[in-house]
Amino acid sequence: MLTWVCPPGLVDRVVAACGRAERRQRLLPARLVVYFVLGLALFSPAPYLEVMRHLVEGLRGLGLLGNWRVPAKSSLLRARERLGSEPLRVLFATTAKPIATEATPGAFWRGLRLLAVDGTC
Repeated sequence: MLTWVCPPGLVDRVVAACGRAERRQRLLPARLVVYFVLGLALFSPAPYLEVMRHLVEGLRGLGLLGNWRVPAKSSLLRARERLGSEPLRVLFATTAKPIATEATPGAFWRGLRLLAVDGTC
């Protein structure tokens, strides 16, 4: 689902534009770290390693990871620090827009776009 909203090519362009692309091959490439941070937002009460396991299961289900293994929590922390917040800010600014059109059933009421906001803990 994350790759549908934020396609890998877009993530790569944003990471490169922000100067966060890796210069050497890493266990945690910037693209994967972006998806990991998005997963942290979706599963906010879950621990780091559990979120990464969910992400890896999804990617492995698509046949994209082979026998890649989840790294240590400290590696995930360092990878987030390397990435920083700028790529996520740019990615949000690029993708945050309404998806429904006026033809989408239930998206509008009397000419007004319907919006729901859900709180998180």
